[in-house]
Amino acid sequence: MKKALFVGSFNPITIAHESIAKDLITDKVVDYLYFLPVESSKTDLISIDKRIEMINLIKNESEEVINIYNYKKDGLFNFNVLENINLKITHIVLGSDLLLKFKTFNNWKKILKKYYLIVVNRDFDSEKYVKVNYKDYIDKIIIINKEYIGSSKKAKEQLLKTNENI
Repeated sequence: MKKALFVGSFNPITIAHESIAKDLITDKVVDYLYFLPVESSKTDLISIDKRIEMINLIKNESEEVINIYNYKKDGLFNFNVLENINLKITHIVLGSDLLLKFKTFNNWKKILKKYYLIVVNRDFDSEKYVKVNYKDYIDKIIIINKEYIGSSKKAKEQLLKTNENI
């Protein structure tokens, strides 16, 4: 079973996030998805607990949300968090904005040796970026080149559009 960890701030969780999760399961990229809301550099963050509540409103039976504070006190995502989660994760889902920061993650090479990355392309050529910056790990990085509302320059006004339950 392919299990993925969808990492992001989800501040708030948007229809784009919801669509990405649904497509990953529907398209059989993964079988099960864990949402992991993490801290970010944004100054207007909704609390982790509130973001978890929002994700729980929209998730389905093949999805689950977990709290990073159960694994790491500062809310930052890194290799030690992955090891402590112990959910038999095979894939990590992130937007290409996080791919740009990925080499700053603690033990990023260990992450790429153990897990596949599923990168949702956002506003730049992720494939070219991977070929230049991750040439030794190309076989471990899957690029999703699908347009999602809220993830393109053309749809910035939709960026914070959320599920009506939120």
